[in-house]
This record gives sequence, structure tokens and C-alpha cells, in this order.
Amino acid sequence: MSLPTPTIAQFRKAAASSPQQACVMVYRDNHRTLIWDDKLANPVDTATHPVPPEQCLTLDHDQFEALQTAIRTGRPSHGALTISRGSDGRYEFSAAPEYRARAGTARLFFDRHEYTAFVHAVRHHEFERSAFFSPAA
Repeated sequence: MSLPTPTIAQFRKAAASSPQQACVMVYRDNHRTLIWDDKLANPVDTATHPVPPEQCLTLDHDQFEALQTAIRTGRPSHGALTISRGSDGRYEFSAAPEYRARAGTARLFFDRHEYTAFVHAVRHHEFERSAFFSPAA
């Protein structure tokens, strides 16, 4: 089954992010959750431009829920997504090695403000499946 490629407009970012602020972007449909860095968009891309799948990390809903639970409880996440802080202070989101075949090989980098806004959004349930438009399967 080939899943549709979401457009930029179908991704959500944390409510705490300003419209022009780069941030962690999340897309959810009936089948998967995608995480993307909007800094990867070209300046000429519009809201209707499809986001290249190779720029995304793709998780199933259980994997994303496990990540959200880890963030909300302050426990380390040992699932499909690895979040590590580099010596430069940036946060790298990548698939854990055993999940790369399915989740993708994208490496997404976020500064402290972007990461903090994402964590705040997760803690305030902004990325719940019910918050996203889900076309019929």
C-alpha cells in the first residue's frame, strides 16, 4: 500500500512557535506519524508542496505515543526515535539503528528553542491523533 505524501500545510508545529519560527513539525494520519524539520523546506516551497519522505522520520502511532509518554514522564525514550543533545547544543532526532529500515535515515537537528517548544507541545497534548485531520482509511 502506497501512502499519500503529506504537504507542508498538513504538518503541525507547537502552538508556542511563532509562524516564522523554525520548529519540529508533526504529521499524523490513520497509518503513521511523521516528524520533519521545516528548515529543510526550500524558500520557494508553498503550503501545498509535498514534503519529501526521505526528509522525515516515520513512526507508527504506538512508537510516537511511547515517545510522548517518555517526554511527559521525564523518562528516557528507548524506542524507535533517538533524541540526543550534541556538543554544539543542538538536538538530533534520528531513528534508532534497529528501526532505520522502517523509520528512515533522516537526521533532524533542532536548537534549544525548537526542542523546548516541541516538549511543551507534547506535554500539553498538542500532537494527539485526535487533533489531526484523518481521512478515511
